[in-house]
Amino acid sequence: MKKVFISVNDCTSGMQIAENIFNEYGAIIIAENTKLDNFIIDRVKTLGLVKIKVYNNNDDMIVVSGTELFRAQYNENIIVVKSILHDISIGREITPEKVNQATDSIVARINENRDIVSCINQIREVDDYTYTHSVNVSLLSMLIGKWLKYDYYQIKSLVSTGLLHDIGKGKISPDILNKPGPLDKEELEEIKKHPIYGYKLAEQLPGINDDTLKGILMHHEREDGSGYPFGLKGDKIHDFAKIVAVADIYDAMTSNRSYRNMQCPFDVLERIEKNSFGTLDHRVVSVFLKNIASYYMGDFVKLSTGDIGEIVFINPLNVSKPIIKVDNVYFDLSHDKEIKVLELI
Repeated sequence: MKKVFISVNDCTSGMQIAENIFNEYGAIIIAENTKLDNFIIDRVKTLGLVKIKVYNNNDDMIVVSGTELFRAQYNENIIVVKSILHDISIGREITPEKVNQATDSIVARINENRDIVSCINQIREVDDYTYTHSVNVSLLSMLIGKWLKYDYYQIKSLVSTGLLHDIGKGKISPDILNKPGPLDKEELEEIKKHPIYGYKLAEQLPGINDDTLKGILMHHEREDGSGYPFGLKGDKIHDFAKIVAVADIYDAMTSNRSYRNMQCPFDVLERIEKNSFGTLDHRVVSVFLKNIASYYMGDFVKLSTGDIGEIVFINPLNVSKPIIKVDNVYFDLSHDKEIKVLELI
């Protein structure tokens, strides 16, 4: 039976839930296959969900496009981030209301894992990288926090960290930020100051907590001390910073930039698999790779052979090399090493 999204307001008794629904603490409160009744519908509404996934056994069912709803809220959050960075660039004080508005709207999507992953990958034609990147990092950080079993308040602070992690770039010249070629030594040193600039800006926000501040300050630190601005190592780096670092790298590499085109998500996953040992936190990387890849199941891809195929299996121990079905032929990319995924379709 087909799974579809439906507005909560259109739910009726007898409909069957098509995926687990979680509360703000990450616990399942309504299990997949549960049949709706008035009590459960009221409970769903109290969670603030606007749509849920159900099994469609009614041709007259009013189906909601999850992507359209997500994209509308996504675009609103980009406007908020753009407004915050504009205020910084002209020396205007940041208002906590703007940050809270975007944070709350993102946390409200905590049950929409597949929408988040698919929409982030689809929304790549937007030119405003700095703003979209902040929203994407907050969304990805929220997912990682959820997968790590963080509670609601930790996840909310983590989302704020992702939104604000690059606000220090509002203090850096756009000529440096948008330079199409390589940066010279002085420009690179200026870029490396953005975590400090961001920390100083964020600490002026009423109600900002220490976890978020440290996440902003340390998100470019690396486990082996090769990061900046302080060259911190291992347990000296805050957990929020370790999470944002992974989200930051993944989104940056899968985005179009002024100096290079976006990379295929599976190339990025492979690079993270192979090159993150010793630089990124192993626990964060492991939970990210294991979970993010599962949301590509069923997607169609273009292969280096020119064929179009469907992802039918992803090995959790080798997520960058899925099994692809082309017509009735299966290609295991962990064995067919000459074949690559070029892009998602």
